Amino acid sequence: MIRSTLRTAAVLAGTLALAVTACSTDDNSASQTDRASESRTTAAEPEQPSTSDRSGTPDDGGGRVLAQVTGRDSIVLTITGVERSASGKSVTVSATLKNTGTKGFFGISAYGGTDTAIKGRMHSLAGATLTDTAHNMRYYVLRDTAGGCLCSTALRALKPGETVPVFAQFAAPPDNVRSVDFLLPTFPNATIPLGAAR
Repeated sequence: MIRSTLRTAAVLAGTLALAVTACSTDDNSASQTDRASESRTTAAEPEQPSTSDRSGTPDDGGGRVLAQVTGRDSIVLTITGVERSASGKSVTVSATLKNTGTKGFFGISAYGGTDTAIKGRMHSLAGATLTDTAHNMRYYVLRDTAGGCLCSTALRALKPGETVPVFAQFAAPPDNVRSVDFLLPTFPNATIPLGAAR
Protein backbone atom coordinates (compact mmCIF):
# COMPACT_ATOMS: atom_id res chain seq x y z
CA MET A 1 0.00 0.00 0.00
CA ILE A 2 2.80 2.42 0.96
CA ARG A 3 4.72 1.52 -2.24
CA SER A 4 1.63 2.16 -4.35
CA THR A 5 1.11 5.56 -2.73
CA LEU A 6 4.77 6.53 -3.29
CA ARG A 7 4.60 5.41 -6.93
CA THR A 8 1.47 7.54 -7.50
CA ALA A 9 3.12 10.58 -5.88
CA ALA A 10 6.18 10.19 -8.10
CA VAL A 11 4.03 10.03 -11.25
CA LEU A 12 2.10 13.16 -10.21
CA ALA A 13 5.35 15.04 -9.52
CA GLY A 14 6.72 14.12 -12.96
CA THR A 15 3.51 15.25 -14.70
CA LEU A 16 3.57 18.57 -12.83
CA ALA A 17 7.20 19.19 -13.84
CA LEU A 18 6.36 18.58 -17.52
CA ALA A 19 3.39 20.98 -17.35
CA VAL A 20 5.55 23.73 -15.81
CA THR A 21 8.24 23.23 -18.49
CA ALA A 22 5.64 23.43 -21.30
CA CYS A 23 4.17 26.65 -19.90
CA SER A 24 7.63 28.14 -19.55
CA THR A 25 8.51 27.28 -23.18
CA ASP A 26 5.23 28.74 -24.49
CA ASP A 27 5.78 31.97 -22.52
CA ASN A 28 9.31 32.37 -23.89
CA SER A 29 8.11 31.73 -27.45
CA ALA A 30 5.29 34.29 -27.10
CA SER A 31 7.71 36.80 -25.60
CA GLN A 32 10.14 36.37 -28.52
CA THR A 33 7.29 36.78 -31.03
CA ASP A 34 6.18 39.99 -29.31
CA ARG A 35 9.73 41.37 -29.38
CA ALA A 36 10.12 40.53 -33.09
CA SER A 37 6.78 42.19 -33.87
CA GLU A 38 7.73 45.24 -31.82
CA SER A 39 11.04 45.64 -33.65
CA ARG A 40 9.20 45.59 -36.99
CA THR A 41 6.62 48.17 -35.99
CA THR A 42 9.14 50.52 -34.41
CA ALA A 43 11.54 50.52 -37.36
CA ALA A 44 12.53 54.06 -38.31
CA GLU A 45 10.51 55.52 -41.17
CA PRO A 46 12.24 57.33 -44.02
CA GLU A 47 12.29 61.07 -43.53
CA GLN A 48 8.97 62.53 -44.63
CA PRO A 49 9.19 65.55 -46.93
CA SER A 50 7.38 68.76 -46.17
CA THR A 51 3.91 69.34 -47.64
CA SER A 52 5.34 71.44 -50.46
CA ASP A 53 7.89 68.71 -51.27
CA ARG A 54 5.27 65.97 -51.50
CA SER A 55 2.96 67.86 -53.82
CA GLY A 56 5.38 67.59 -56.73
CA THR A 57 3.51 70.44 -58.43
CA PRO A 58 5.74 72.27 -60.90
CA ASP A 59 5.98 76.03 -61.26
CA ASP A 60 3.98 76.10 -64.49
CA GLY A 61 3.56 79.87 -64.34
CA GLY A 62 7.29 80.51 -64.32
CA GLY A 63 8.03 77.88 -66.94
CA ARG A 64 11.00 76.63 -64.90
CA VAL A 65 12.91 73.87 -66.71
CA LEU A 66 15.99 72.23 -65.16
CA ALA A 67 16.12 69.41 -67.70
CA GLN A 68 13.90 67.92 -70.38
CA VAL A 69 14.07 64.50 -72.07
CA THR A 70 11.77 62.59 -74.41
CA GLY A 71 10.97 58.93 -73.85
CA ARG A 72 8.91 56.25 -75.51
CA ASP A 73 5.77 57.21 -77.48
CA SER A 74 6.45 60.98 -77.41
CA ILE A 75 6.23 61.32 -73.61
CA VAL A 76 8.24 64.33 -72.43
CA LEU A 77 9.70 64.44 -68.92
CA THR A 78 10.39 67.97 -67.72
CA ILE A 79 12.21 68.37 -64.40
CA THR A 80 11.05 71.55 -62.70
CA GLY A 81 12.54 71.34 -59.21
CA VAL A 82 15.24 69.63 -57.16
CA GLU A 83 15.24 70.37 -53.45
CA ARG A 84 17.15 69.05 -50.45
CA SER A 85 15.20 68.82 -47.22
CA ALA A 86 16.08 71.22 -44.38
CA SER A 87 17.91 68.39 -42.62
CA GLY A 88 19.86 67.57 -45.78
CA LYS A 89 18.90 63.89 -45.51
CA SER A 90 16.63 63.66 -48.56
CA VAL A 91 16.18 65.14 -52.02
CA THR A 92 12.84 65.64 -53.76
CA VAL A 93 12.69 65.84 -57.55
CA SER A 94 9.57 67.51 -59.03
CA ALA A 95 8.68 67.10 -62.68
CA THR A 96 5.91 66.81 -65.26
CA LEU A 97 5.05 64.10 -67.74
CA LYS A 98 3.41 65.27 -70.97
CA ASN A 99 1.99 63.21 -73.80
CA THR A 100 3.00 65.14 -76.92
CA GLY A 101 1.80 62.37 -79.22
CA THR A 102 -1.54 61.88 -80.96
CA LYS A 103 -2.53 58.67 -79.16
CA GLY A 104 -3.23 57.76 -75.55
CA PHE A 105 -0.20 56.48 -73.63
CA PHE A 106 -0.71 53.30 -71.58
CA GLY A 107 2.92 52.45 -70.75
CA ILE A 108 2.99 54.00 -67.26
CA SER A 109 3.78 50.61 -65.67
CA ALA A 110 7.34 50.78 -67.06
CA TYR A 111 8.09 53.71 -64.73
CA GLY A 112 7.65 51.48 -61.67
CA GLY A 113 10.91 49.62 -62.27
CA THR A 114 11.55 45.95 -61.56
CA ASP A 115 11.71 45.78 -57.74
CA THR A 116 8.67 43.65 -56.91
CA ALA A 117 9.06 44.38 -53.17
CA ILE A 118 7.69 47.91 -53.69
CA LYS A 119 3.92 48.06 -53.18
CA GLY A 120 1.92 49.71 -55.97
CA ARG A 121 5.02 50.17 -58.12
CA MET A 122 3.27 49.40 -61.43
CA HIS A 123 1.60 52.82 -61.55
CA SER A 124 4.24 54.94 -59.86
CA LEU A 125 7.70 56.48 -60.28
CA ALA A 126 9.28 53.77 -58.11
CA GLY A 127 11.80 52.92 -60.82
CA ALA A 128 13.43 56.37 -60.81
CA THR A 129 17.06 56.74 -59.68
CA LEU A 130 19.61 59.47 -58.99
CA THR A 131 23.25 58.83 -59.90
CA ASP A 132 26.24 60.70 -58.50
CA THR A 133 28.62 59.96 -61.35
CA ALA A 134 31.59 61.67 -59.65
CA HIS A 135 31.49 59.13 -56.79
CA ASN A 136 29.86 56.26 -58.74
CA MET A 137 26.89 56.11 -56.36
CA ARG A 138 23.26 55.38 -57.26
CA TYR A 139 20.27 56.38 -55.11
CA TYR A 140 16.86 54.68 -55.30
CA VAL A 141 13.44 56.07 -54.41
CA LEU A 142 12.82 55.96 -50.65
CA ARG A 143 10.09 53.72 -49.20
CA ASP A 144 7.75 54.08 -46.26
CA THR A 145 7.40 51.39 -43.58
CA ALA A 146 4.52 49.79 -45.52
CA GLY A 147 6.76 49.20 -48.54
CA GLY A 148 5.32 51.96 -50.73
CA CYS A 149 7.54 54.42 -52.55
CA LEU A 150 7.86 58.07 -51.55
CA CYS A 151 6.91 59.13 -55.04
CA SER A 152 3.90 59.78 -57.26
CA THR A 153 1.54 56.78 -57.29
CA ALA A 154 -1.79 55.79 -58.86
CA LEU A 155 -0.69 57.18 -62.23
CA ARG A 156 -2.99 56.47 -65.16
CA ALA A 157 -2.92 56.54 -68.94
CA LEU A 158 -2.07 59.92 -70.48
CA LYS A 159 -4.38 61.36 -73.10
CA PRO A 160 -2.87 63.21 -76.10
CA GLY A 161 -1.70 66.65 -74.93
CA GLU A 162 -2.21 65.79 -71.24
CA THR A 163 0.35 66.88 -68.60
CA VAL A 164 0.60 65.50 -65.06
CA PRO A 165 2.85 66.65 -62.18
CA VAL A 166 4.99 63.95 -60.52
CA PHE A 167 7.65 63.71 -57.82
CA ALA A 168 10.11 61.24 -56.29
CA GLN A 169 12.12 61.41 -53.06
CA PHE A 170 15.62 59.99 -52.56
CA ALA A 171 18.26 59.77 -49.86
CA ALA A 172 20.48 62.82 -50.33
CA PRO A 173 23.97 62.60 -51.79
CA PRO A 174 26.71 64.39 -49.79
CA ASP A 175 26.30 68.15 -49.52
CA ASN A 176 29.29 68.80 -51.80
CA VAL A 177 27.63 66.98 -54.74
CA ARG A 178 26.32 69.71 -57.02
CA SER A 179 24.78 67.70 -59.87
CA VAL A 180 23.25 64.26 -60.38
CA ASP A 181 21.75 62.24 -63.23
CA PHE A 182 18.02 61.56 -62.93
CA LEU A 183 16.88 58.42 -64.73
CA LEU A 184 13.33 57.16 -65.23
CA PRO A 185 12.87 53.88 -67.16
CA THR A 186 12.38 54.42 -70.94
CA PHE A 187 13.93 57.95 -70.77
CA PRO A 188 17.52 59.08 -71.37
CA ASN A 189 19.56 60.40 -68.43
CA ALA A 190 18.81 63.98 -67.40
CA THR A 191 21.61 65.85 -65.60
CA ILE A 192 20.18 68.21 -62.98
CA PRO A 193 21.73 70.69 -60.51
CA LEU A 194 21.69 69.87 -56.81
CA GLY A 195 22.06 72.65 -54.26
CA ALA A 196 22.82 72.56 -50.55
CA ALA A 197 20.15 72.19 -47.89
CA ARG A 198 18.24 75.38 -47.08
